[in-house]
Amino acid sequence: MTTRRDFLMAGAAAGLASTLSSEALAAPLPPKTAMGIASTAMAMHLNGLGVAKPMRDDSMAYVEYCRSLGAGGLQFTPTGDLKKLRRRMEQLGMWFEGEARTPGSLSEDTAAFEKSLLDTKAMGGNVVRTVSRPPKGTSGRRYEGFKSLAEYTAWQEEANAIILKCLPIAEKIGVKIALENHKDRLVDEHVEFIKKTSNEYLGALVDPGNNSSMLEDPTEVCTKLAPYVLSCSLKDMGVAPYEDGFLLSEVLFDTGVTNQAQLWSILKAGNPKLNCLHELITRDPLQVPYFKPEYWASYPNRTAIDLATHIQWVKTKALKLPYVSQLTPQERLQAEEDNNRKTLDWGRAHIT
Repeated sequence: MTTRRDFLMAGAAAGLASTLSSEALAAPLPPKTAMGIASTAMAMHLNGLGVAKPMRDDSMAYVEYCRSLGAGGLQFTPTGDLKKLRRRMEQLGMWFEGEARTPGSLSEDTAAFEKSLLDTKAMGGNVVRTVSRPPKGTSGRRYEGFKSLAEYTAWQEEANAIILKCLPIAEKIGVKIALENHKDRLVDEHVEFIKKTSNEYLGALVDPGNNSSMLEDPTEVCTKLAPYVLSCSLKDMGVAPYEDGFLLSEVLFDTGVTNQAQLWSILKAGNPKLNCLHELITRDPLQVPYFKPEYWASYPNRTAIDLATHIQWVKTKALKLPYVSQLTPQERLQAEEDNNRKTLDWGRAHIT
């Protein structure tokens, strides 16, 4: 019987073994699931938290470790010998999606973006996740970074122009751009831009959890974006009230307020070749301050939103949300591993 200890010690991830419990190391290697892991769901392991070797510096160790959890694929930024890394992922039967950072302005060159696409192609991938860069010094969350609709609209126009500047690169290399709403574009704005551009090399990365912070319904978001979906970030969301609005947090699948199997079926119907990626980020809840006037400053007229109904819904659906900032670094690494393993277990049962 192959165990995680055998697997890690035999591969580039041997250094990680010292950070794992003897029980975890002795456990059998789990069967592979069709579900993959987005890099943001592995942020703590990629950074190391000062108690483990950062996997961001060792892509082979990262691949071996994620396979030891049962992952069937990965979305991340690879480093090192890409031919060797691709060969190893193919041996493990794992698929790959890339990540690309767009220029921060129209005047900034596209060399880094182009390299990311070339690296993705070298890894055998055909799509990259990207987001539009937020204004400097802001979180990227629309309701925190923009003080008026005019300010947001000016940013959106340049952000869209930057994507259009990058599109010929995607066409030349043959790698598609999956543009994520990063708590910036409302779903109709997202659809409008992709539909208007009408280019097979531009589509959507659908993250319905992001839209939840802008009070948009996950099922509606997935339905509207399904015709354009190239990648996804599945995540179940938990909610709870707080003094300035509501808290929003990634939680284990089937414990929150969304039906992940239903959302996946909608997206898969839109793109039968779509890879299933989860993005359960292990972190403290996000504060969504929709009781404050500033929250609404950058939105067009949204009178259709029945805020009283949403407030009551939050109270009805409220959960005890997870907090990890008070944990030791080792405990946080373990919490992230537990979340990934349990989510992949869900994928093994629901994703084919």
